[in-house]
Amino acid sequence: MMYHPGKVIEIFSSGKGIKSNDSSVQVTLEMWDENILTFNISAKLGKIVKEGDIVIVDYSPKSEKIPVPKHEIVKVLQGDTGQKMWKKYKDFLKKRKPMATAPQQVQKPSLQYIG
Repeated sequence: MMYHPGKVIEIFSSGKGIKSNDSSVQVTLEMWDENILTFNISAKLGKIVKEGDIVIVDYSPKSEKIPVPKHEIVKVLQGDTGQKMWKKYKDFLKKRKPMATAPQQVQKPSLQYIG
């Protein structure tokens, strides 16, 4: 199984100026790797999730025959538990990114007299 943490940016449910053809709830997340994605969330978790919470998204395949990820929010990590998880992943991302270096000056070849 593969899971990725994300931080809740916005929650979309009925009401709040949103018209919908069903009662589903979607959540827009800033993923640990700096992507911004929107996922469905179950009605049960949709009632307790808040902006700023850290959630776990299930990226495992739907089945062996269908290798498409589930993209389903399966847990809400609130408070210190979520913040510790978020920090670990963000620290890992910083280490993984190449260090930004100052632009190097290109040395021009010196002109030499050949006679």
